[in-house]
Amino acid sequence: MSNYLGDNYIGMGPSYGDSIRKEQAVQNWKANATNLYEKIQYNRSRFASVTIPEGDNKGNWVANWAELEIRFKDGKGPVTIWANTNYQVENGKIVKSITFYNEADALRQLGYTFTPPAGAQSGAQ
Repeated sequence: MSNYLGDNYIGMGPSYGDSIRKEQAVQNWKANATNLYEKIQYNRSRFASVTIPEGDNKGNWVANWAELEIRFKDGKGPVTIWANTNYQVENGKIVKSITFYNEADALRQLGYTFTPPAGAQSGAQ
């Protein structure tokens, strides 16, 4: 993975405010591949590329929309998610990625339930 990321790489997401730099991203991937994931399978995957000529996101981008099936080493799952990642590429290296998917849906598939805080209104009327 280190060979594909630029030295100035920043990864953003999946939650708003999440960010990670190259060294931490490589360490996290190694730890997750060793300890967490049994298998990540791309059941469907589509790519598109675009060049943005100006502005804050100027550059070459590759987008990936994928259906992923994730199996965990502890026997939990599988979890199937729709994931979207956009990669900004410079000189053959990924310098930025923006990833998003429905974390709540993945947790629901693992058996978690969500309880609103006391006094919260459901929104259904």
